[in-house]
Amino acid sequence: MTAAAVFGFAGWVVFFSSWLATEVVSVKGAEKLSPDDVIATAGVDLGTPLVRINLDVVRDRIADIPVVDSVSVHRSWPHTIEISVTERQPIAAVRRGRGWWVMDKEGVVFWHTPVRLKALPVVKALGEGQPDTLREVGSVLNALPDRLRTATQRVEARTMDSITLRLENGREVFWGSAADSDRKVAVLAVLLDQRAAVYDVSVPARPTTSG
Repeated sequence: MTAAAVFGFAGWVVFFSSWLATEVVSVKGAEKLSPDDVIATAGVDLGTPLVRINLDVVRDRIADIPVVDSVSVHRSWPHTIEISVTERQPIAAVRRGRGWWVMDKEGVVFWHTPVRLKALPVVKALGEGQPDTLREVGSVLNALPDRLRTATQRVEARTMDSITLRLENGREVFWGSAADSDRKVAVLAVLLDQRAAVYDVSVPARPTTSG
């Protein structure tokens, strides 16, 4: 058999024969989503030669699912398409209409829940939460240490730079914007040792307390 014939046969095997056809689509990392839903959205045609599956198209389809934060798609020879998803993690609850939704640290509202998840702080933002405002709120909550985030029952934000945290003990923290959040966390840790009703760390170089 000539070299050309060998290469021609190899090309036929890879691109057209059923010897390396797609037989399995596997999904890893799906928790809120069901693997079957991910597979259905991927739209991979079983029986298609593995090399002819457009991985970018499959990846884009799955990335459009709101709960998906990131996704990778790979071929696993000889017969499998492997899909690995990372789901968004809830950081706060948002009321919309008569239902509850959860948002992640980037302010993306991605999951509906019939009842409020009590472990999450409630976000009340003007106009049910403009995207930029929710992004700032998510950034602030993500900067909080676990203990302080757990103690936060409510977050109010009329604008991007007027974020207020309401804590479980009735105390209030005026945060301002998400800028300098790490510094604000450090300043607040010291201020909370002082008895007060309101803590203002919006300008961390000049914090104040009142009440």
